Amino acid sequence: MIRPVLVIDFGTTSLRFSIVSATGDILEARRVVLPNLAGKAGEVAWDGDLIATTLLAETKRLAEEWNPLGIAIANQRVSCLLWDRTSGRVMGPVLSWSDLRTAAFDRALRKSGSGHIPNLTGSKLRWLLDQVDPDRKAVAAGTLRAGTLDSFIISVLSGGQTHVTDFTNAAQSGLLRHDTLCWDEALANVLGVPLSILPEPVPSVGPHGVASAIDAGLPVLGMIGDQQGSLLGQGCTEPRQAKLTFGTVGVLNVVVGREPIAVSSRAAFSNIAYSDKSGVTYGTETSIQSAGSAIEWLVRIGILPSPAAIDDLVDPSILSERIVFVQALHGLGAPHWKPGARGAFLGLSAADGREAMVRAVLDSIVCATADALDCLEGELGVRLDRISVDGGLAASSAFRSILSATLRRDLVQSANLEATTLGAARLGFTALGEADAFRTAPPQPIVSLPGTIPADRDRARRATELVMMELSQGSGERRS
Repeated sequence: MIRPVLVIDFGTTSLRFSIVSATGDILEARRVVLPNLAGKAGEVAWDGDLIATTLLAETKRLAEEWNPLGIAIANQRVSCLLWDRTSGRVMGPVLSWSDLRTAAFDRALRKSGSGHIPNLTGSKLRWLLDQVDPDRKAVAAGTLRAGTLDSFIISVLSGGQTHVTDFTNAAQSGLLRHDTLCWDEALANVLGVPLSILPEPVPSVGPHGVASAIDAGLPVLGMIGDQQGSLLGQGCTEPRQAKLTFGTVGVLNVVVGREPIAVSSRAAFSNIAYSDKSGVTYGTETSIQSAGSAIEWLVRIGILPSPAAIDDLVDPSILSERIVFVQALHGLGAPHWKPGARGAFLGLSAADGREAMVRAVLDSIVCATADALDCLEGELGVRLDRISVDGGLAASSAFRSILSATLRRDLVQSANLEATTLGAARLGFTALGEADAFRTAPPQPIVSLPGTIPADRDRARRATELVMMELSQGSGERRS
């Protein structure tokens, strides 16, 4: 019997540690919630030393209990930090992908025509360098390292011996050239990020060093960005295969093939789907800015008791003819890309209750998904007939039913909603030469419940136009 692999998944709100068998079963899972550092509005960051301490303690515990064959890593992308090369001490905060303190710098770069994509890793690293090493003495001395979360995790596990990042994370930083798979020196110079502090880009499948801080015989088998891990975990490895993940945000990933393609930034952006020793498989991606975060907001303000209560409140066969919600709680994503836009309920009356409001929020997420999908398909010139769905919101049968009825295409659902964990585990068993042994349960078709009424896309479009009009007439447009 093949021993399991230990998967470390650094998500938006927590660190998860899972033991995964070669048959795709999650034998044990532990989750540690990481508190955000106190800060101003728009600032989302963590204590890096706390991350390192938690990482080592939980990994050691599971490694001793299960004797895994190795470790595989999945992580939220873009988030980044600086640390001391010798001591491993984190210098400054760990900036989340959603941290907005580089917004002014991003706007200036966008106007300059530098080619930098706003709010990616590059500008965040520049901000951190200005705070931590303003005179660049540490850079000159060679004592500073920079990286995304995969780089930091592997550095902690290896006792500082390994400084690498996989191609999926490197591509998401905005600093990797897709044609050469090397750092873009010209753009790095514009951003003021020295190449000397960056990790070496490597394939997702390793092994990449040894987790000597845990066990001298425990290899780090692979690492991958969370969305690409979900893509792999749902078996999407061939061109035109796609997945939709409804986590904090909604993310649509499509496998393109062995050659990168150019897509309009209004529709999506190109990235790397996964990579192994045989080469790189490219992809493209677009996002819906509010998905699970909109549900969390409903819970926080008391409209929804908990995410699990969605199916108790929402009957997919009932749709208000008046109420519509624009899910711009964190701005509008594709194809609008207006970070200054804000959410809105329209058509509410005193007779309406939480049932209608929750249904309106679900519809808004579905309509935004449909718009993003249409836009991306237009760029690719193909129709994506089979799309795999995962993420916390996909646990709701009401949401799945409305989604299926509205998109009108074949949707399937991963048998295990922790697709990111399974994708990372698949990397691990591939590195061990056991790819053929790794098996997961086949996905199940998503079928709309009888009588389900699709979301009203026309009404959602008109409501979005009103929000955009308000933005253009107010100060929000100038801030975006």
